[in-house]
Amino acid sequence: MKTILVVDDAPMIRELLKSVLEAEGYNVIEAADGEEAVHICRDNAIDLSIIDIFLPKKGGLQVMGELIKSDSSHKFIAISGGEAFNPEAIVELAKVFDVVDTFTKPIDTRKLVDSVKKALD
Repeated sequence: MKTILVVDDAPMIRELLKSVLEAEGYNVIEAADGEEAVHICRDNAIDLSIIDIFLPKKGGLQVMGELIKSDSSHKFIAISGGEAFNPEAIVELAKVFDVVDTFTKPIDTRKLVDSVKKALD
């Protein structure tokens, strides 16, 4: 069973994505901030991380950079609500980490599942 890390400071987003991905047969671990995400990745075999760009303690881009340094094959999907910025422009920044895909909130969960399957199956 593939393991996906969902990193978002919004509990409702984490719960939604966890529910959708578990229904597809994936094991899902949640993290509420960037520091927690890095610790989880150090202690678990993560096949894919879905990471919000704006996170407390450590931003999503910083987390991706740290995880790539320790495992260059780590796969990411970047998400963002954009906060006060243009969300499409924000997720474009993540492409420097060769992300599998990018999504803006609200997330189309069908498209997200398709993207996850393409990356992992």
